[in-house]
Amino acid sequence: MDSAMAAQKDLVDIFLKITGWETKKENRGKNNLIFSVIPLASTANGGKQVVVSSVNAAFYAGPKSTTKISNVYFIPYTNFSSRSGFIITPNIWFSGSNWNANGELRIAQNGIETYGLGTNTSKENKNEVDYQYIRVYLNLNRRIFGSFYLGAGYNLDYFYNVKDNWTHSGSSPFATYGIGTGSQTTSTGLTFNILIDSRKNSINASDGFYSLLVFRANPPALNNDYSWSSIYFDNRKYIPLSSSWRSILAIWGIYWGTFGDVPYLNLPGSRLDLGGRTARGYSLMRYCGKQMLYGEMEWRIDITSNGLWGAVAFANAQSYTELVSNRFEYVKPAAGFGLRVKFNKRSNTNLALDFAFGQNSFGWYLNLGEFF
Repeated sequence: MDSAMAAQKDLVDIFLKITGWETKKENRGKNNLIFSVIPLASTANGGKQVVVSSVNAAFYAGPKSTTKISNVYFIPYTNFSSRSGFIITPNIWFSGSNWNANGELRIAQNGIETYGLGTNTSKENKNEVDYQYIRVYLNLNRRIFGSFYLGAGYNLDYFYNVKDNWTHSGSSPFATYGIGTGSQTTSTGLTFNILIDSRKNSINASDGFYSLLVFRANPPALNNDYSWSSIYFDNRKYIPLSSSWRSILAIWGIYWGTFGDVPYLNLPGSRLDLGGRTARGYSLMRYCGKQMLYGEMEWRIDITSNGLWGAVAFANAQSYTELVSNRFEYVKPAAGFGLRVKFNKRSNTNLALDFAFGQNSFGWYLNLGEFF
């Protein structure tokens, strides 16, 4: 373990000291597989979700000098009633970082509250929808030069046992939309990806730039229930603010547009982005629409010189096109703060506790790693 790493402190160091296993510290640097685990954790999602475990496995698939660190998240969750499932999200960098493979496997039983399309929907139109869901996203990207990659992928979204629990008079906002609102719907898509990623560590970036452009097509030839396409454009910049202390400004922006007969549950929405990390302060799918604009800014700073304690402050804003005008007319902001504890200094993985305040909305979140 190098001197810079030894000067840092994490929860593993504290555990080894408490147990008297400090003699094993030197062995930490010899194991290529780096685990971070929350054995019992919770996240707020409109009061709908409790995460019973979160595991991050980080490793190098090639020489450390030329290969970025890879990681895999495994997140089983339940609220012991309407929500349960598990999520696996790998981001693998092969030797020399010449190839990148990423994706998501999700099997879930969800109960969500949705309010119709647009950014100015009322809570009076709260519509509870239950469904079961299988998601399989696989992407493979090849480096062309520098940090520039081209790739392709396969996306599957299968919603089944969909149930609209609307109890008021008239049709629900979900049923009124009319596309993908039956008992099941399947969307099978092929993607073309352009990736720029100059970050050294995607788990907790200290500098660099990330840009992902994904074009997805779901043609009738793939036996789709509906024909539609989408563009997903995700950009992130990390700016160091100090040369002597860890202080970073992280900036995030997303445009997500869908076109054609898009099933309701495939629409862009709060916390429905790739990774499900947008819109802290709002519940899953609180707002949705055929197109989305999203922006977030976060200041990250170490509180202690050994990196054990840190803090963040953040603000975000989301906007969706309105159903009638198909224009962006309203913005929903949120802001908050959080505490960071270094869980594992070898992978630079933090234990994150955040509190976010939206418009007539509040959420708290306990996670491994940063939100973006």
